[in-house]
Formats: sequence, C-alpha cells, structure tokens
Amino acid sequence: MKLFHKTSALSFYMIHSGFKAFKDRVKAELDATGGGNLDDLLDDDRLHTFYRNGDSPDYVAASLCPSCEED
Repeated sequence: MKLFHKTSALSFYMIHSGFKAFKDRVKAELDATGGGNLDDLLDDDRLHTFYRNGDSPDYVAASLCPSCEED
C-alpha cells in the first residue's frame, strides 16, 4: 500500500504559492454570479496560465462566463 503520492514540482508550486488563493477567488466570483463550477469550465493548467499572466480573478470569471455580466 502506498502511503505517499508523488507530487510534481508544478503541483507543489501551485499548492504553496498564491495560486490556491487565486483559484478560490475565481470560484467565489463564479458562485456569486451563477457562472457555474470552475472545475467543469477550466482545468488547473489553463487556470495557471491566467495566474502567471497576472490576470485578475474578476477578469477570469468574466471570461469564463460572458453572460454573467454585472448590472
């Protein structure tokens, strides 16, 4: 039985960087606007590209759900 799972360097970096907070903020924005589940819309690798580019969580949420515009 395996006690430990192998973790890639990228996964370790994403867990211990601000990526987790970024992902949580995007999820919260999508939940607030009714935009759907982030995990169904975008995988972590593509979301990490937005994070590396310095895009805001609001921008990412809006780009994932263009019909969820604020009034």
